[in-house]
Amino acid sequence: MSSEARAAKLKEAEEYKEKANKCMEKSFFGRPEPVAASTYFKRAADAYQACQELRMERLYRLESAACNRQAATWASAAGDYTRAAELALEAPDIPTETDRRKEAAKNHKLAASAWTQMNEKAKAAASQVKAATVLLGDCDGDAAVISKDALQGMEEAIEAHVPDVFNHNARYRQTGISAYIDPDSDETVENPSPDTLALASEHIVTRSYAHEPVLQLVYLLASHREFTSALYAAGAATTILERENLATLTISRAYVTETILTLALGDPVQAEQSFLNKHVQKSSYLSSRECKLAEDLFMAVKRRDLDALEEARDPKGSNRAALANLDISMRNTVSWLRVSGVARKPAPGASSSSREAPSAASNAQTKAAAESKNESPASLQDLLGMKTGYEEDVAAGANLDQDVLNSELDGLDFGDDDSGDGSDSDDSDIDLR
Repeated sequence: MSSEARAAKLKEAEEYKEKANKCMEKSFFGRPEPVAASTYFKRAADAYQACQELRMERLYRLESAACNRQAATWASAAGDYTRAAELALEAPDIPTETDRRKEAAKNHKLAASAWTQMNEKAKAAASQVKAATVLLGDCDGDAAVISKDALQGMEEAIEAHVPDVFNHNARYRQTGISAYIDPDSDETVENPSPDTLALASEHIVTRSYAHEPVLQLVYLLASHREFTSALYAAGAATTILERENLATLTISRAYVTETILTLALGDPVQAEQSFLNKHVQKSSYLSSRECKLAEDLFMAVKRRDLDALEEARDPKGSNRAALANLDISMRNTVSWLRVSGVARKPAPGASSSSREAPSAASNAQTKAAAESKNESPASLQDLLGMKTGYEEDVAAGANLDQDVLNSELDGLDFGDDDSGDGSDSDDSDIDLR
């Protein structure tokens, strides 16, 4: 854009801004007009966008969104908040990266609130997912622990898709409580009231492909090794898929994902119970490759059979097709499984197998034993010349006085039969029974 065109656009934006401010002025004969003001603010933001004035564009997107909220035009408000959230990540007036991401998350949550007012459950949940994932910038790429705010936002986004009262893995939630449970009442997620169930059933996201953002959260949490929250998200994904009542490859992958995450938590018994009581109740899952993979994995871990575990997750073995269809985060989790506890990422340079390398001492002993086998057997003269360790005792015994030793032996009473006191009894008189 030339300097003349840029100057004209900036002047146009200032004119729109003045018109919008006039529309929002109060007077004795008139009231504010938020609908007209939002239109002018939006045009001013568009003009600043053409001039690459990102800071001014973000400010006037927020002004437009505020006017749209006042006028109850929720769709326009959600669009303005979403655009403001995208601009906040590049805002030069916000000093730190953390503050920029918090500002973006706040705007995404406002967009979710606007979609909720329109009863757009799927779009509201998607905005909450964006609000949660944008906070992950505070963590390193493969950090073992993500920030508490990001984790809490993700779990809130998961319940925005499926309320906890319908999530069979709700007990794995780590932050907060269900929005559908009154903390002052006696009801719980496992035992909700009929009114709570009726309210929650109206808020399950049933839109097509609604499971996809939830599965993305599953994979994201698993890649950060937050297996507990990932299992909570996997329960929400399978709930959405089960309500569709369709036998698809996606639900088979969701089931095996639950099994893998349960094993990653070091609980093969629970993995088997979920497999038998829930997963295989869907007959289509019994004939799937994912079912075989799940069974091979939890049986190997339950029996603590490392060879069977290595065979089950061998990329060239019988489960290679099922493994290849999993997300990369799930394949990594399978490679981290252990027969002795929770899944752990191996140290750099270490083998993925959980077999421990032999110690240096055992190596030395093995080497010594091997060398001893190669040595020729010792001769009789060599054996006679070897020391036994009792040489000092033999030397001390050679200096004993023979007369003193004999007198000590004579003084010992061994209970001879010649004493004549009749104290000794015949062996035949003793009953050994």
